[in-house]
Amino acid sequence: MKKLSLIILALILRISAFSQTADSVSMLPGTVMDVYYNLTTGHIDTARNNNWHIAFAVRKAQPPLKTMQAASILVNDGRSVELYKSNSLISDWNTFDTAGWNGWSHTYNSDSSWDIGAFNQERSLSNPFDYGWGQYNMATKDVTGSNIWLLAISTSPNPNAPKTLKKLAIHKIAYDTMWVFTLSNIDGSDSTTMTIRKSEYSNKLFAYVNVLNKTVIDREPPLNTWDLVFTRYKSLVTLFGQTIMYPVMGVLQNPTAIVAKYEKPDARTFTPDTNLVFKSKIAQMGWDWKVITVTPGAWPVRDSLSYIIKKGNNQYYKIYFTEYYADQTKQYIKFNKTFYSILTAANELVKLEQNVNVFPNPATDKVTLQTTFTNTVSKVTVQLMDMTGRSIESKIFDQVNGLFSAEFDTKQLQSGIYFLRIEADGKSAASKLVIN
Repeated sequence: MKKLSLIILALILRISAFSQTADSVSMLPGTVMDVYYNLTTGHIDTARNNNWHIAFAVRKAQPPLKTMQAASILVNDGRSVELYKSNSLISDWNTFDTAGWNGWSHTYNSDSSWDIGAFNQERSLSNPFDYGWGQYNMATKDVTGSNIWLLAISTSPNPNAPKTLKKLAIHKIAYDTMWVFTLSNIDGSDSTTMTIRKSEYSNKLFAYVNVLNKTVIDREPPLNTWDLVFTRYKSLVTLFGQTIMYPVMGVLQNPTAIVAKYEKPDARTFTPDTNLVFKSKIAQMGWDWKVITVTPGAWPVRDSLSYIIKKGNNQYYKIYFTEYYADQTKQYIKFNKTFYSILTAANELVKLEQNVNVFPNPATDKVTLQTTFTNTVSKVTVQLMDMTGRSIESKIFDQVNGLFSAEFDTKQLQSGIYFLRIEADGKSAASKLVIN
């Protein structure tokens, strides 16, 4: 039997940080350039964002949880492309009537997930086969569209500027391999049926379509080469006391990254800890690290806000923005970045004066933590954690007295170093565990 103490955990979860670096990205005036940024290398890829109108997802479905990623369709709402859903069916293509189109359902891309574009917003959440623009057919294995969509395209950010109207029929995703859709003028002239084969866009999120010249654009860098994209998109913004959908310049994250937001006076100097709440929302960094200003030049940047981005198993990056500048000649963003290979515990742990036995150690199939409480403990939590401090499995026990044990199945774990952490009535301790 041995005592587990604070000293063990402090050694295990000590922080490993590298030097802070300053970095920046430059964008063309008016945010017509997307900047894809790699946190590890600092590598930058750029792509114009004013040459496409709609984008079709090219990742494959991974049922049962990741089917939306295969059927998402975006509109370029950050560049004044508006989407309206009509009540007309595709079978009414030749008699399509646009009377009152301004009053039709108008949807936007989600700023929470790449998998929910404007075309997907009105899907039935109770129907797993509904993707908003079409339904999955179990017999044909296709997702088949039903309604006609109207696109209102403007080359000016002025909402009163003239718009070019196009009608769109999304026929299907054929067996999760190919999109088929038709574009034309409202009167049916200049009609073209187009296809997009997913296999031609490996390791990408979307294939992009210019509706006016009817071309498909391969504009994204490979998905595994970037972590953040600095871009223009629409988000809810409160201006002059009114909350509206408004085009903003912000930062969206790769779907494989998760981000924690830290908003306190010490945001620029604090050391990231294991109490952070990471979210997969793609606009977790978003746009509001700066204050919207109507005059050209430097915009105020909030100094009480920083972000911690987690990529891979043990890579953490803290970013805080230091400058944002935009006028008719240039636009750039400056930020500081710090890399951490492991996060520290948030607070010093109180020593748990308790004899605890962990066996077997090293373990292969299972491991048991065992101890004896001489007094009743209202709550005991035991966690199995990996090297990053991420909880793999947690067990909670109420009203514990006498002999206590908690067992964990370790057969599915890869070989390496893990930790068992026990907390009882606010006191905690942890021990290193080796899995063979």
